Amino acid sequence: MQLERRSDWLKLVGLAFAVLTLSMLVVGRFWWPTENGDWLKSIRLGAFLAVIFLSLELFRERARLASVPFLLYLVFWVGLLLNSILTDSPSSVKQLLVILFFTWVVMIMGGRESRPWLFVLGLDALAGAGFAGFSLVNKALQGQFDLGYRMMNIKDSGVLGIADFGITIEAGMHYAFCFIVAVWLLMRARNVTMRTVWLACSLVLFAYLYFTFARSAWVAGLMGAGLLVLCMTEGRQRLIAVGLAVLVGLAVLVFGFEQVMYEFGSRGLTHRDQIWRVVFERIGEAWWFGHGSHTELGKVTLSTGQVVRNPHSLYLEVLYQFGLVGLFTMVLAMVACIRGAWKARTEFAKLWFAVMVSAAVVMTVELHFFVAAPNLVWMWFWLPMAGCLAVATQHRVEREA
Repeated sequence: MQLERRSDWLKLVGLAFAVLTLSMLVVGRFWWPTENGDWLKSIRLGAFLAVIFLSLELFRERARLASVPFLLYLVFWVGLLLNSILTDSPSSVKQLLVILFFTWVVMIMGGRESRPWLFVLGLDALAGAGFAGFSLVNKALQGQFDLGYRMMNIKDSGVLGIADFGITIEAGMHYAFCFIVAVWLLMRARNVTMRTVWLACSLVLFAYLYFTFARSAWVAGLMGAGLLVLCMTEGRQRLIAVGLAVLVGLAVLVFGFEQVMYEFGSRGLTHRDQIWRVVFERIGEAWWFGHGSHTELGKVTLSTGQVVRNPHSLYLEVLYQFGLVGLFTMVLAMVACIRGAWKARTEFAKLWFAVMVSAAVVMTVELHFFVAAPNLVWMWFWLPMAGCLAVATQHRVEREA
């Protein structure tokens, strides 16, 4: 009895550290009271402490660790670790260990809706909407708000150090994640007050997202939200939702035809095809195992004279650094996680399913710094993958019980 009380106390403390870690991850992206390095260290420390206190719970739930999605994820992770060790990249080894701790923390928090999860996700949506709203209002007050198409390209709040992302794609992808979470909270809300709150958050985030004019963020946000609507509605509600989406799409084509043609015609891939050709050329003989973690692509000079330094595709970055073996195990783990979340069918599982599918699409043209400290890849790859693992393994255990 005393041992059971002690384990319950350890779990409670561990969950507190887990919630704190995830809260720091979602809010720290927008603002942190000290230097950025302190934010990263705080997340690492929080994840480490959470794993220590939750280690007994992890042992109790070992049946979840024997599931196919987690085993495939482990094979993928071990491959990355071995590559980092063999290519003598100690920083990658350290970061991979933190990523594994982080995955365990998310899994132990559970694959069901719970107060800790609702707190973290609610905080994410509220923080995102709050900083987005502040940014839009402050830009207007400074006389920098321009409704013209591709005139504003918002990427900051106008206040140094607060919601300042430097480039539009960074800003757009951060707020796109918050937008998907806000839509999920809206879809599951059961009373008018909460529906109003999450609808307001969704609208503010959508407005900011639009004014970034970051196409990848548009695709990520709209695809994630669209999948949630399709998954979380049925019958007449679904027909109405699809009908409204079709009407909005037609309106965009009719009234914004010139802009649509510009985005998907004139702009096209914005020279990404040139970058991708260089990636394949520079892989050389390292097709199977890549050039090693953290190996930079180097300068790529485009036909426009612009110089870029990353592959502009997370899949190609993984291929370049970890080879076909790394890319294959990554895709295999992703498919297992997405399939596991789809089979779970719970409202919570639908959130991670929507984010993971959206990420899988956007990763073809964006995201980089694969094995790194908490960054955009954590939000769009490691967190949703861990979320999918949580719901998939939870579903397996409950089904076999």
